[in-house]
Amino acid sequence: VAATAVTFFLLTLGSGFGLMLVRPSTASVPAFLTGGAIYFFAAQSFGFAAGGHLVGRLLGPIAESHRQEEFRAAAHGFASWAVTVLATLAMVAFAGLAVANNAGMSAGALYGTMSAKTGESTPAGYLVDRLFRPGGPGSDATRGEALRILDAGLARGEEIAPDDRERLGAIVSRQAGVSRDEALSRIDRAQAEVQAKTRHAADVARRTAAYASLWIALSLLFAAIVASFAAVLARNEDAKGF
Repeated sequence: VAATAVTFFLLTLGSGFGLMLVRPSTASVPAFLTGGAIYFFAAQSFGFAAGGHLVGRLLGPIAESHRQEEFRAAAHGFASWAVTVLATLAMVAFAGLAVANNAGMSAGALYGTMSAKTGESTPAGYLVDRLFRPGGPGSDATRGEALRILDAGLARGEEIAPDDRERLGAIVSRQAGVSRDEALSRIDRAQAEVQAKTRHAADVARRTAAYASLWIALSLLFAAIVASFAAVLARNEDAKGF
């Protein structure tokens, strides 16, 4: 419990200062070694050291050899590490459920816009504006149909069905005053751009998750050693009457 509380407090303090475990510092590759990652490593170690030291001092005297006492203290320190990891996993699971409800990737994040109940403020609305240039905004019926076609295409993984593509091409050609081939070319370019941005965002997310998993694994391994070692040192101090 003490290890969980100390670790959680330190990690919360670090996040309050804006420290991140993995920071996507560039548009292409997230940074692996960050101040937040180092702080995370240190916070985990300090929290588990506190828990291991506490459990080592509270074991109490038992008639056994020095080697047996050290093993018992190390086992209790390791147990405190295991309980803390399980408690942390439970907290992360609850937090993950909350984040999952709002973490669905959409084209809106790629274009810097937020989804709304009205189609005019969705990312597809921006794409319609681009497709209709230099023509006017179009009637509500025209825009509504174009928005529905784009929304249906984006919902299928950024792929517009062939018949929808033909219909959207006719709408764009009429509204923008361009040829049918130019209208279809605009649609293909817009679709390719969305697909590229989606793949790029997914790649950055995968690398970020991989870096975060590696940092967490390394910090947990080191924390297990720290917890056991701290418990042994605390047990030796207790046995000497410190």
